[in-house]
Amino acid sequence: MTQLANMLKETVDLVEYKMLKRTISGAVYVLIVLSFFILREYVDYRLFNILIAFFSAVGTFEVARALKSRILNFWDVICSVFGLLIVPYFTFVSYSGGAYKGALYSFLFTLLVIIVAFVWTLCSKNKIKTFLVTLVPLLYPSTLLLFWCLINESLLGFIGLLLIFVVSALSDTFAYLIGMTYGKIRKGNVKKLCPKLSPKKTVAGAIGALIGGIIGGVAIALIFMQNIFVFAVVGLVGSIFTQIGDLFESYIKRRVGIKDMGKIMPGHGGVMDRIDGMVFVGVLVFIYIALVVLVL
Repeated sequence: MTQLANMLKETVDLVEYKMLKRTISGAVYVLIVLSFFILREYVDYRLFNILIAFFSAVGTFEVARALKSRILNFWDVICSVFGLLIVPYFTFVSYSGGAYKGALYSFLFTLLVIIVAFVWTLCSKNKIKTFLVTLVPLLYPSTLLLFWCLINESLLGFIGLLLIFVVSALSDTFAYLIGMTYGKIRKGNVKKLCPKLSPKKTVAGAIGALIGGIIGGVAIALIFMQNIFVFAVVGLVGSIFTQIGDLFESYIKRRVGIKDMGKIMPGHGGVMDRIDGMVFVGVLVFIYIALVVLVL
């Protein structure tokens, strides 16, 4: 009995330690993000690109490392360097030539690297499949994060970036809460969303994510006096994009047999485990802002 009690105590202590570690790690992450929002608003909006550059550098490294055995030789290093340089390059060009010139040059730079990868594939007699897999760490997350840079440069930059973080965060939170609650009510007898990719995700959780996304969009609309219906739609679609991003990363991790993309955030995993859904939401928010600009 004493041995059993000691084992139970050790188990409880371990769970509490993991929860404490996860809570502290999450709080530090939130404080860092909030700090960059404050710096963006009250010092210089370009400072937010430092955070985007960090996400790009570390996120690309994590994806390239995970896919190292499936991409072209040495391209885990090349992709990591690309992820490190692309956002600073965008910032440098846009500082003198404007945001869209920065984006144009950055996307052309990306295209050039893709062409080099294709030629490398042909010269090394690799399969086209290897080339296609190599494109993943070139485009995800680094190239997709360029849309965050464009949002940051826009007149709706603060609201747009806030939409990315809030909609994704509330989607994940409501997916967890509603999925867990429904699972307890049904005693675990719930329909899975995509069991082969992510066994823990349920249809109830996915519906909860949609509700969370709508609430996030509506909340921002009310705070900043925007069109509630439009922002509710953005929140709804943003939640769908968040779940697509989650499933996409789950697919990568399942294919290579890993649990987390990294260990930079104790209890949470890597950078990509935090921003996988947000990367895709950024594309949606950019489209929304572009449409607003065209209408105006």
